[in-house]
Amino acid sequence: MSNDKTQHGINSQYGLTTPHKYPSSSVQTDDDIIDFELSNLVDQLYPTGRAFYKPKGGTFDLLHDAINLSFLRFVNDYKNLIDASIPDNENFTKEDASFLEYNYGLSDRTGSNLEFRKAGLRRKIGHPNNIKARQSKSFIEDQLRLSGFDVRVFENTLPYKTPSEVAGTIVDTTEHGGDTQHGNGTFHGGVTSQVIANKIDEDESYGVGANLWASFFICGQNLGENAVIPEIRRREFRELVLKLKPAHLAAYIFINFT
Repeated sequence: MSNDKTQHGINSQYGLTTPHKYPSSSVQTDDDIIDFELSNLVDQLYPTGRAFYKPKGGTFDLLHDAINLSFLRFVNDYKNLIDASIPDNENFTKEDASFLEYNYGLSDRTGSNLEFRKAGLRRKIGHPNNIKARQSKSFIEDQLRLSGFDVRVFENTLPYKTPSEVAGTIVDTTEHGGDTQHGNGTFHGGVTSQVIANKIDEDESYGVGANLWASFFICGQNLGENAVIPEIRRREFRELVLKLKPAHLAAYIFINFT
């Protein structure tokens, strides 16, 4: 049968000048597709003279395959580096979170939800974010709740109250009555509460004395009610309160760590 009569004969409309794809593997990755597109782009950019002839599988073609592969590796490594460095994408893993928490000096949060950990890292990286209302009651409360802590923040306004009065168990004449406060963060006066003023450790000892204006309360849904926070997140909670609160204020917390 002559070339004129075959379906793809030299002299037919599907003959010598018709471009044909080389067979591809059954499974193609994104890199394979990009490499193929880059190779086609190179073919279009080179002059058409014999000196730039690039047969498939030839030395010139293999050189470009190597260049394309190196370029793709660079792009992938660059993307993975960005994904692992900025906690704002779905490729950010728990291992990435642990690495950044260690580098930013945050407490161990491996038991927390990954989304909460990412939010905490974004706050740390973005601080101070130029938020004018940073030390307001509502800002502190919002940040605590966004971190997964079901708490409310209450200011100590006139008439100022002691933690005992907030809990509704006032002690007037006991040895440790009034607003006396001792170590281990325990406020004695008929009610047990902890204080967060200057230290992340729970054994902090601090008292505001008669300066009750320099305190505020972190409770459950209502003033004086206990909130519940997992014990594994105790240190993370104290760390976040220290970061958010005004430096001259002490936070009295009504929380059960379970």
